[in-house]
Amino acid sequence: MIIRRFREQDAPAVSDLIIATIRISNVRDYPVELMEELVKTQTPEHVLQRASWTHFYVVEEAGDIIGCGAIGPYWGREDESSLFTVFVHPAHQGKGIGRMIVETLEQDDFAFRANRIEIPASVTGLPFYQKMGYDYKNGNAEMDEEHLYRLEKRLPPPVIRQVDEPAEKERIAREILESLKEWFEVPETREQYIRGSRDQTFFAAERSGKAVGFLCLKETGKATAELAVMGVRKPCHHRGIGKKLFMAAKAFAAEAGYEFMQVKTVQMGYYEDYDRTNRFYQSVGFRELEVIPSLWGPENPCQIYVLSLKDTPGLTELIKQRRSYRGRYLPDRVPREDLTCILEAGLAAPSGCNRQTTSLIAVDDPEMLARIRAVIDPPVGETAPAMICVLSRRINAYRDRCFATQDYAAAIENMLLAITSLGYQSCWYEGHITDTDRICDRIARILHVPEDLELVCILPVGIAASEPVIPKKKAFHERAWFNRFAGESC
Repeated sequence: MIIRRFREQDAPAVSDLIIATIRISNVRDYPVELMEELVKTQTPEHVLQRASWTHFYVVEEAGDIIGCGAIGPYWGREDESSLFTVFVHPAHQGKGIGRMIVETLEQDDFAFRANRIEIPASVTGLPFYQKMGYDYKNGNAEMDEEHLYRLEKRLPPPVIRQVDEPAEKERIAREILESLKEWFEVPETREQYIRGSRDQTFFAAERSGKAVGFLCLKETGKATAELAVMGVRKPCHHRGIGKKLFMAAKAFAAEAGYEFMQVKTVQMGYYEDYDRTNRFYQSVGFRELEVIPSLWGPENPCQIYVLSLKDTPGLTELIKQRRSYRGRYLPDRVPREDLTCILEAGLAAPSGCNRQTTSLIAVDDPEMLARIRAVIDPPVGETAPAMICVLSRRINAYRDRCFATQDYAAAIENMLLAITSLGYQSCWYEGHITDTDRICDRIARILHVPEDLELVCILPVGIAASEPVIPKKKAFHERAWFNRFAGESC
């Protein structure tokens, strides 16, 4: 018995398998008439269409297809996936084949890029999927209009670990780099990176035991560690994995006593893939040092970036670096892990009498963002790939005192600092949406905010497409004093 990827010629056999399973197994839990209507749709053409946008697998024994299953994006989402068309022929049920199919699908790239996997489960399949760790979506145990249960499994975030064994380093590097030939297309160079990884400081990002990325550091001088090579599986791009690898490497380099990190890549403006790489390095704090066109040839001018490990800002410096950014944003998605970190910072803010009057909604769905932008006039943050909406509940904290305004202001400032620390930019938009035209109420209706909560602010979040403007501030002595007021009115 083997499990393999679907081939076009498998379509008739898969269609027969599905129809047989529906007529024998599913008919026990559904009316025959309903199942016969479903059977009419399970044609070879339908199977081919499903296989065209999913990763489809079949289980084969002695030349016969006895099971199948597919995984693909959930309504086009890059961070959510769904299982489809999971069937095992009735004659082979109860032998672990269904478990093998689901475990294979959960090892697919569509699973590794996802924070959540959904499955539309029949009454027949419900107990099996629950054994596999799937639960009712949003706690809803009701069947939908298609007579299916919507189940989901939340996946753990990737973990970063340092790898010491040379053979394991080489294996992981080979596995990742050979899947990234758009960036590492020259076989000789790719092999150099793979073999070189054996002797370098090596960090791996793993999800459910499978490597999804790695990063290597090497010493290029007594004070400098170079990010020699980094790779993340393409389906897992824009999930914050590269940033986690970088942060682990940065912490290691600082702890080891290095003063600088450097990295080499192709100069911005030559290739779209490398432009995204450049933007990533800029977002984590690297700055342009110089370009050496002769190193890799004039068609691939080498851009060297450098990062000071001694100048990593503390809280005070971070506060001073924060800017209100009103420009355009790059399209790069903000990973859910980063949005969660920002929300947690907001929720950690002080609250009058701990009444916790502030709630938050992070919006990263493109369709939902488009609906929100359509009601904001004039537009603000219209190119941001994410937005945080701040909600406030006006209740008294102590006797007749309400501190809701102070509560959400503290939460917003915490989030603005978290946004800056993660390499993003934002701006506090409150008056613009809470004015007499009450744009905030229209946004609240889009988000189904209950009437006892008021939407008071939006914070666009993303990587800035241009440098934030540094505002002119009054001198320290004009606004701050010791022991008594000493301003101009004195």
